[in-house]
Amino acid sequence: MRPIVFCTDYGLGDEFVGVCHAVMQRISPGVPVVDLTHAISRQDVLQGAMVLGRAAPFLPPDAVVVGVVDPGVGGDRREVAVATAAGAVLVGPDNGLLSMAWRALGGATAAVSIESASVLLSPVSSTFHGRDVFAPAAAHLAAGMPLAELGPPVEVGDLEVLELPAPMVAPGKIGARVMGVDGFGNVQLNVRVEELEHAGLDEGLAVAGRPVPRVSVFSDVPEQAVAALIDSQGYLALVVNQGSAAALFDLRPGAIVVVEAG
Repeated sequence: MRPIVFCTDYGLGDEFVGVCHAVMQRISPGVPVVDLTHAISRQDVLQGAMVLGRAAPFLPPDAVVVGVVDPGVGGDRREVAVATAAGAVLVGPDNGLLSMAWRALGGATAAVSIESASVLLSPVSSTFHGRDVFAPAAAHLAAGMPLAELGPPVEVGDLEVLELPAPMVAPGKIGARVMGVDGFGNVQLNVRVEELEHAGLDEGLAVAGRPVPRVSVFSDVPEQAVAALIDSQGYLALVVNQGSAAALFDLRPGAIVVVEAG
């Protein structure tokens, strides 16, 4: 039996996640389900795509990954299952949510539209495809159903793809975008080491006019002090030891911030 990895913007205040779990267990009793997160910002497809892309290399190689961040639910977008070169199968809406994950898993090798009456719960709600389409499809795949039995094939090249916005790099300055804020208030920017080098920025940085020293590890940051470091995904992050960089700079996902020489 293949494990299921589950990621949504549902939150935990409603019954949605639990109902999807129940559907999976009814179809594939005992299937192991890993809840990656259900705290994606509501309807933020790009954030969901980035989370899945970052997590993908660390998931079981035979995982069935279910992603549901679906502002177009009930509309024209397709419900798809996508096989990857690494062996995992991705299930979710065809809105770009799955694209960074299949890229991290060696690329998409095949895809189908989830339409089989033997898979879908009936009647299919127009607002809860997580329950009626994606959870059943994932459970059937986990139990051994071949991908082709979910529905007709889809050309891999026709799948929706999201790209990470690139920073604006100039000598001594980078226009960066906030990609994410974690539960500790650490702020991840879309800036890698090569962009810092290209801009000529090294140890002394400034963000929004505030000096921000660059450190190698979090333990180098004095208590309540701000610093910048390269995080576990290889991106520049703003951190405050025992505090919140997001609160200090008043930053949220999607915000633009200028990083320059300190």
